[in-house]
Formats: sequence, structure tokens, C-alpha cells
Amino acid sequence: MFDTTRTEAIKVSDKKQYSEYLLIAFLTYMSLYIIINSALEQFFKSNPVYKIGNFVGLFLAICTLIPLARKVPTDFLTAPLKVNKEKIKHALVVGLSICLLFGSFMIFLKYSILQINPELLKRAQPFFYFKRLKPEFITPNTILYPFTAFWQEYCINVMGYDGMRTLLVGNHRKHKSVSVVALFFGAMHYLYGFPMIVFTALFVLFMNFIYRKTKNLWVCMLVHFFLGQLLFTLQLQKIGLGL
Repeated sequence: MFDTTRTEAIKVSDKKQYSEYLLIAFLTYMSLYIIINSALEQFFKSNPVYKIGNFVGLFLAICTLIPLARKVPTDFLTAPLKVNKEKIKHALVVGLSICLLFGSFMIFLKYSILQINPELLKRAQPFFYFKRLKPEFITPNTILYPFTAFWQEYCINVMGYDGMRTLLVGNHRKHKSVSVVALFFGAMHYLYGFPMIVFTALFVLFMNFIYRKTKNLWVCMLVHFFLGQLLFTLQLQKIGLGL
């Protein structure tokens, strides 16, 4: 007689093993990103993130994906990218709501800072810096940003959150999982200054909320892309740099 219990146990064991690989890849990516950018800071007078941050991310993404793809089945890696057609409308509504909420908060934040302490954003003018999106002013970082949004959301929610939650065992540990991931992602932006560490950590909590409610990673990526571009258009990254 076929032992279904044993088969289910093997499947759970495999899932935990694969989650270990996901988590190791996540920690490797985040740690190396911080280390490499710290080293590069010694060779640039200005913040290196502006010049080659996304190139570093691209390089590290490849470095972590290659060994991961050799250890984890392809279907396990691609499963989070499958669209739940029944929930697509719900996912878009939640994503749009988050865009409006978080986007409004960023606009209000810049307005408040300009009213209270305009010197803090003395170089963040005009209010909306749409000029950065014109063909002659577009930088390689802006061109690579769609990839950045894709990769970071995959790292945050699949490698980090899903991997850690599986290893901790049980959905009741989800808050601990996302808190750890948020801290790591915030630390990755330390070169921008403490305000951006806090801002990006909160951003992870919002993105994870979308992921848990919609089960749609593509919506997370689109929201990440929109809000990321809005942040740089508002030039809020300059808050922590004192530029």
C-alpha cells in the first residue's frame, strides 16, 4: 500500500531544503551589496549608489541566481511568478490603493519638510523633477530600474519572506519573517542615510502586505517601480545625504 504520509513528509522536507537555499541567496545578495558599495565608497567623492548601485545589483543578482538555479527546481523558483487570474482584479485594486496611499505620503512628506526646514532639501528642486525622465537626462540607473524593482521584490518576498517563514514553520511567524527582511532591506540603503533606512524598511512592510493579500508578485513589482520613480522624481533620497 502506498504511504501518502511519507510522501507528504518528503515534499515538506524538500520545501524546507529549497527555502534554505532561497534564504542563503537572499542573505548573500544583501550582504554583498552592502560590502561592495561600502568598498566603492572609498573610491568616489560622491555617493556611489548614484553611479553604479544598480550595476552592482545586476552583478550580484546573476551571482546569486546561478548557484540557486542549480540547487532548486525551476518550477519552485517560478511558481511565485504565476498569475492568479481569479485574484488579478483584487490585486490591481490593492496595488493601486497602496500607490495612492504611499505616493500621497511621499508628496506630503516633501511638502512638510519644505515648510518646516527647506534647507534640508535645498537641492531637491523643483518639487517634481520630471526633467530626469527626458531622453537626454535618463541615467543607466533609471533604465535598469524595472529590473531592480523585479529583482528586489523577488528577493524580499520570495527568497527572504517565504524562505524564512517556511524555515520558522507556520504562518503565525510571518510577522517575524517580514520584520527581519525589512531590516536587511533598510540596511542595504544605508549609504543614503538614516531617513532612507527607515523609509525603505517601511516600504518593505507595504510591499509584503500586497504580496500576502494578493499572492501576485507582478503587482508588487509594478508598485515598487511606480513608487521608486516617484521617490527619485521628488528627490526624497537627498533627505539623508544633506545635499
